[in-house]
Amino acid sequence: MPLPFGGTEQWAVFVFEAGTLLLFVAYLFAIKKKRGATERETPPREQEKTDVQDDRKNHFPLFPKILLAVFFGFSVFQLIPLPQPFLKVFSPRLFEIYKGSISAGLTELADKTWHSVSFSPVLSVFELVKLICYGLFAWLVFKCVRRKEQIEVFVWVMMAGAVFQAFYGLAEYFSGTNTIFGFKNRWYVGSATGTFINRNHFSAFLEMVFALCVGYLLAKADFFSLKKGIPLKQKILWFGQERLQKAIIFGLISILIGVGIFFSRSRGGILSFFGAFFLMIISLSVTGVDKKERISREKRFARIVRTVTLIIIFSVLLIGIKPILERFSLEVLEAEGRPILYKNTIELIKDYPLSGTGLGTYIHAYTKYEQKYVRGITDHAHNDYLEVLAESGLVGGGCLIAAAFGALGWLFVKWGRRRDYFVKGIGLGCLAGIAAILIHSLSDFSMRMPANAVYFVSLYALAARTVMKMKDQGHEDKDKTAAWKWGSVFVRHR
Repeated sequence: MPLPFGGTEQWAVFVFEAGTLLLFVAYLFAIKKKRGATERETPPREQEKTDVQDDRKNHFPLFPKILLAVFFGFSVFQLIPLPQPFLKVFSPRLFEIYKGSISAGLTELADKTWHSVSFSPVLSVFELVKLICYGLFAWLVFKCVRRKEQIEVFVWVMMAGAVFQAFYGLAEYFSGTNTIFGFKNRWYVGSATGTFINRNHFSAFLEMVFALCVGYLLAKADFFSLKKGIPLKQKILWFGQERLQKAIIFGLISILIGVGIFFSRSRGGILSFFGAFFLMIISLSVTGVDKKERISREKRFARIVRTVTLIIIFSVLLIGIKPILERFSLEVLEAEGRPILYKNTIELIKDYPLSGTGLGTYIHAYTKYEQKYVRGITDHAHNDYLEVLAESGLVGGGCLIAAAFGALGWLFVKWGRRRDYFVKGIGLGCLAGIAAILIHSLSDFSMRMPANAVYFVSLYALAARTVMKMKDQGHEDKDKTAAWKWGSVFVRHR
């Protein structure tokens, strides 16, 4: 998805939607076949008892499901043609525009009686299908990525995408060519953009996977399994493990992605980068079992955080930080005029508080509220929250925003109760990545990019699968236990 300009190409969106629907149908057939085979092998009463136990254990809470159902139901309602009296109730401002177009003779006779609350039902259908496919993709990830090995492979795929984007973006930045597979990107000269047109969307993509990469680093380094107060010889053996040496590689990957975020020169991306780190530190400082373990855990995590952060900052300083600091100058902030854009969008929301203007119709609805000449067409609000409220209304948009934050909070609580080092590391990386782009969405429309949206919902699904369904295996798995046994024999022999 990230390769064709962040997935914005129409053929890329179609391929994603068609592929997701085909996978969904294939999964349904596979489940039906598997259930039929299981029912033939297992007695009915025993099978029924097992199904009930599986459903009751670690089920996802009801409130995000209800909120999402309201949002999707309201999105469908926006497409339904309504008679004029109902249209006047649900969208008085649109009714006035509609009556004016009839008086001016701009509306066909067949359309004079019924009209939907969406400014453009065709665009709304297009956006709704994308959102449904995002949901189906997340559901497939949750259902199919089940075992530890599968989760690791899925994480590797996500990290591979970010590594390519960071390397390609930095290579184009330092070479000065500023191209994307031969296409000259003339809009963001002097910034790393990878295969994205917009540097902010590139940064948002990297910041999600960066947090996941740090979480995977912690899991592979067995950070959570190192006990305080163990003998020096055992510490030496712990640091000499092959898995810890491999974890250094993931540390270098984190550094590469972090440098890519800085040289995107995205203000929101850089602030979200630090926000993700602070969230990870705070999370670990408040979820310990007892005070001593909590303090020890926080100190060990702080060492890893300081190391990765200082290397990234040192690398940026060594290469040159001046172009990055220029993006935070007062002149640049005033020239972009985003406060005016936010003010105009709020006025738009006030005119369509209940119904909204319809999914994907911000570009048409905003033109009336433009109070300042800008180059080009304003097609997004540069704030995902304001844009979704403008398009879906306070009811539909509010439900979607509440579902995102509510699910994040619930998953964080579940994560805090887990003790397995792999679950803690991967879960923390997913939750920090989600929080990073939610912060970034305050100043941009990064989640409107299909690639970012797919990775965003994948992090939710991966976090839910990790913190809800995976069983705690203790702080040490079989491989590590075997290594400790070998190490103990070696120490006693010496």
